[in-house]
Amino acid sequence: MAIQPSVTVSPDQQPPKSAPPTERVQPLRMRALIVGFGLLPFTTYWAVEIVLSVIFSLMIPPIATLMVVALLNAIGRWITKRWFLEPPDLVVIFTILFVGTAMSAEWMNVVAALWHSFALYADQNETYRNRVIPHLTEWLFFREGDAIREYAIGGNPFPYVLTKLGVWAPIFLGWIGLFGSAAMAMLCLNALMRRLWTQQERLAFPIIQVPMLLCQPQSPLWRSRYLWGAFAVMVVINTINGLNVFFPWIPPIKTRFLAHLNDYLQSPPWNQTGWIPVGLFPYMSAIGVFVPNDLLFSCVLFYFVRKGMQVITAAMGYEQGVFGGGYLVPQPPYFSEQSWGAFLGLFVSVVWASRGYLKEIWNEIKTGENPEAGYAISARWAFIGLLASLGVLIGLGVAVGLPWWLVTIYVLLYMVFSVIVARLRAQLGAPIHEMAFMGPHQLMIAFTGTQNLTESTIAKLMTTFHFMNRLHRTHPMPYQLEAMKMGEMVRLNQKALFIVIAVAVILGIFLGELFSVNRFYRDGAGNFGGGMAGVITQLADNRYPPNVTAMSFFMGAFSFVLLLDFIRYRIPGFPIHPAGYALSMNFGVDYIWFGLGIVLLIKLFVNRYFGLPGYEKLRAVAIGVILGEFAVDMPLAIYHLITGQAVYTISINGHLGWNQ
Repeated sequence: MAIQPSVTVSPDQQPPKSAPPTERVQPLRMRALIVGFGLLPFTTYWAVEIVLSVIFSLMIPPIATLMVVALLNAIGRWITKRWFLEPPDLVVIFTILFVGTAMSAEWMNVVAALWHSFALYADQNETYRNRVIPHLTEWLFFREGDAIREYAIGGNPFPYVLTKLGVWAPIFLGWIGLFGSAAMAMLCLNALMRRLWTQQERLAFPIIQVPMLLCQPQSPLWRSRYLWGAFAVMVVINTINGLNVFFPWIPPIKTRFLAHLNDYLQSPPWNQTGWIPVGLFPYMSAIGVFVPNDLLFSCVLFYFVRKGMQVITAAMGYEQGVFGGGYLVPQPPYFSEQSWGAFLGLFVSVVWASRGYLKEIWNEIKTGENPEAGYAISARWAFIGLLASLGVLIGLGVAVGLPWWLVTIYVLLYMVFSVIVARLRAQLGAPIHEMAFMGPHQLMIAFTGTQNLTESTIAKLMTTFHFMNRLHRTHPMPYQLEAMKMGEMVRLNQKALFIVIAVAVILGIFLGELFSVNRFYRDGAGNFGGGMAGVITQLADNRYPPNVTAMSFFMGAFSFVLLLDFIRYRIPGFPIHPAGYALSMNFGVDYIWFGLGIVLLIKLFVNRYFGLPGYEKLRAVAIGVILGEFAVDMPLAIYHLITGQAVYTISINGHLGWNQ
């Protein structure tokens, strides 16, 4: 892409430029692996039980756990005068937690609730019996509920769950195959692109600044009074807010939802703008300090452009509501189609800008040459791994009963989307990339329609690949790439790190499955299949032809992104970033637009009057804010895990409601 990030990264965060790979290798020590994999069950359990903690780029469980490990390491240093864990060890620990927790988060949350729903509640739902269950695959979903009747009742402890693993084995293995092959394909893509993104283009990787500091106990930033001042302020504010839940007579200090602008828009067509929250969300606003100013500006700009589209479309007679632009079937103003056009436009731009590197990698694949021999996996083996992973993923889709050509197109579209999500996170550090209900199904409906698909094909496609079409909040690929970057920064062996990431992927999936099932055996498994059944019947009962208007919006967004990139190549400092358009045409920016706008104004003021020294102080404040927020959220989350009682959370949602 044409954009050069405007984020300043401290010298101690940059990998050496001069040392060849073979001279900068640090081994992965056993103590780091033991600690990392030993703590992974805790973070994955947290992620499964409290989804609120893993619905943004910087997930709370791995960061908060790393904070505790770093603190204990510092205490050990103070007592014994030596470090038990060095920076490479801490990076390995965080890599395991970061990657493994991501695998137990968003994907697991959206599919685990469906494994039982159709079979257990078939006697209450005719659609389940006649239109869903006949098309389900028995190694992905239960088709009969006799073996899991107690699952709906609850009241069973964890040891009982372990006795039922034989019943769940086919389901667990089936989803390990689907999730694992998709994640391994992403890992191989990251391995192929790593040198370009981390060494040649030297992308900023804003998201890893906080965990990287935690992995560097001797960094001078730890002596910053700005960091500790911000930390103390946020600890006090969140402690007061946390106590307010238990003792309502203590007045809270609001930092989350402050107001809702849509409450003041009651007259049509203005009442069709949907939800317009005003909130700070300090930890996500603080991440905005690391984000380039042009992206901050563009996210806020295009957020209001989207709201304007909703008003105009409502004035034309199309009802909008919270999201606008349709849910599954294309509807004006076609936000999902615009988002897809923007993401594919960014992909074309990335491929064009990377054509020299891609030619170099292809030559390495053909010849078997490895310029980082002994340090990183070769391009040839990464490419073989990519083909094998895609082959397994597509093969599983065919085994379910789907046409091979449909699965292939579907999977490749998702991989294109995944590459851009990882690239955007690495270059720009978006605090959240929630793409509500966006997936390959939008392009399928818009470009090919559903008139030629059987009901069986629709049901199998929607249920098997539902995880590709939900929210993408904790998409696995960015976490893998960020772990590789952190490994480079402490000179870890990338080949060994590749293996650690792969193991963390599989173990994270299994733990996510285990704790998801445990949750329902304990609390009782409700009926969560209504939405999926509605999708299947909607598409099967209403055959949709190709939508020319939706295709036009897709092509318009695609062309608009390429035009913006073209302008940015030729006009340095052009303030509108195409990634802002891609992110803001969907729902995630709704939460954070106000906070990002405030941060943008602060950054402009600091840059104007205090320059680089001022920015470094502001960066320390931002890190202190994030650490302070997470330091309070962790004990509250643990209390919730133990007692089940709703508590205060720093998340964009609350324990008692999605916009609490």
